[in-house]
Amino acid sequence: MAQILYLTGHSVTLYEAHRKGAKALGNFSCSDSGYSELVQQLNNGEPKPVAILVDLIEEEFREEMLPHVIGRDRSRLHTRHAKKLFRGTPFRYHRIIGRQREGRRDDQVLFSALSNRDNIEPLLTVLGAASVPVKGIYSLPLITERLLKALASKASNILIVTEQADGGLRETFIRGGRVHFSRLATINRGNPTDYCHIVTKEASKTRRYLISLKLLPPNQPLDIYVLCDNAQLEVLQHMTTDEDNITIHPVNLSHIAALLGFYEHPDTPFGDTLFCYLLQKKLTVNHYAPAPYLLHWRTYKTKSGLRTATWLIAVVAITMAGMNIVDSRLMEHETLQLSQFTIQASQEYQYATQDLEVDPTEALAMHEALQMADRLDAYPVSLEQLFALLGSSLSRQPNIVMDKFKWFVTSNPDEQNSTEVHQNNNSVQLIEAPFLVSTINAHLRNFNGHYRQAHDQINSIIRWIKSQPGVKSADIISEPLNTRTDAALQGGITTEGDKESAPFELRIVMELRRESA
Repeated sequence: MAQILYLTGHSVTLYEAHRKGAKALGNFSCSDSGYSELVQQLNNGEPKPVAILVDLIEEEFREEMLPHVIGRDRSRLHTRHAKKLFRGTPFRYHRIIGRQREGRRDDQVLFSALSNRDNIEPLLTVLGAASVPVKGIYSLPLITERLLKALASKASNILIVTEQADGGLRETFIRGGRVHFSRLATINRGNPTDYCHIVTKEASKTRRYLISLKLLPPNQPLDIYVLCDNAQLEVLQHMTTDEDNITIHPVNLSHIAALLGFYEHPDTPFGDTLFCYLLQKKLTVNHYAPAPYLLHWRTYKTKSGLRTATWLIAVVAITMAGMNIVDSRLMEHETLQLSQFTIQASQEYQYATQDLEVDPTEALAMHEALQMADRLDAYPVSLEQLFALLGSSLSRQPNIVMDKFKWFVTSNPDEQNSTEVHQNNNSVQLIEAPFLVSTINAHLRNFNGHYRQAHDQINSIIRWIKSQPGVKSADIISEPLNTRTDAALQGGITTEGDKESAPFELRIVMELRRESA
């Protein structure tokens, strides 16, 4: 629903237009009293924005050729040229309607203006004082282009003629689907026959004027479409014109309105109602209203935008609140189910373990075993270096046979027994030990009883082991014939088999090289 003010030289009519038609709400004279009555009717309830559709005699059209430029330069060039053409009015408009096909290919620009500002400024002043938002000021001749779809004419040069309720005859020249010129002639209304004679006379006059402006070549035809009511239609269908290259096509105004979607158009010769409907159907860019007169319209759009945003936020908030309530209900239901499942699982566990005996010792042992496993995982020990050392030493002395091998880690390289590490601890604990201590019990294969030779072999191995990287110390704990001063003196009868074994014991301390866990 839109409110449109149809302004002529004598009156202003308030129309209410919608997508199916338009109707007049009141007609007011162009005077202070008439404008006061108009504002009073507009202010009934919340102020609504209005669009002003002007149909005035003092609307001029000029067609100029300007250099082809793009972007902001084009807008500045056209605006400056419009000011040059129409210096006495701020109500100006320009648009490109074509382009030359040869030469510089200049732009063909249509300039128009409301040359008498006194026709429009009093109305704008009253509307501004009443804070009525003005969407824009629109030219009725420029809106006339929208009739071409319903006329379905294939003619190149078209003149559309409509009648004004205040006694005017609007003639708009269209070529190539674009308005090039328009004029409003004052006529005296009479019977349909008199009206038709006036139409043919004014059409001939307009054709000669178009030829003088070089808008219409003299040898080209002009198709004139007269929008009229049924009475005028019957007269025009039987009329002919004496002038060549003029063809008159009478068209029923209500029929054209129905083709454009206005099905309940009254049987009247006046086209103001149809033009208001066309303006509402597709609101075009503002034609004539300068920026200061659109202040209330911009404020209105800002308020509407904020109001819409507030409603959207409220709707989103309500929707989110509803979703949160649903989610909370679902979570409450899931929590109840989990609680019931936990109680059931606890009851089943108690039922399954009620006959089992609880041994605190076993629990403590399991706890210590888990601690030991965790510490072993935290401090992994690599024996690769030790085994490589033993393998290399045995390969150097193939006569040596290893009988027993023990190892432990410690932080004290002089530690003699691994049990001393934990002798004062009630629970098993592992410490980070940097040394790997190993004891090797071995004997000589095919020993022939020469102890000095056996000692030389063992000492040779000890010297080689000490020279290897990572070895902190290597000692002989016992020899085939123990000659150490701290060894106990023992005696006995040795059989030949014992003589051939030649047992001995070695102790090797290596710096521990840990693997990363």
